[in-house]
Amino acid sequence: MNNESRVMHGFVIRLEFQLQGCSSLKEKRQRTSGVREKLGRQPHLAIIESGQTDSLQTGEWTLILLAPNRATADRHLSQLEQTLAQSLDARITLFEQEPL
Repeated sequence: MNNESRVMHGFVIRLEFQLQGCSSLKEKRQRTSGVREKLGRQPHLAIIESGQTDSLQTGEWTLILLAPNRATADRHLSQLEQTLAQSLDARITLFEQEPL
């Protein structure tokens, strides 16, 4: 196996979102847990709550996305954006990606 075949491609993604009308941390967890669990089951993704942990109406996640090649990484990134747009009960205020 050569070194080129072991190279992984991916992104570090920083996501900030606003939960309008959220009045408790319990509600924040309820509104975000479904999509967070769905993303966490993806073998090519790792997700952490990286900021705004005590804020009721804002949240910040950092995700690591890895794939064996650039085309697959780009496809996973597109699927991630679509999943967030469809499933996250919040307004996304920042979706920042940095290639690894």
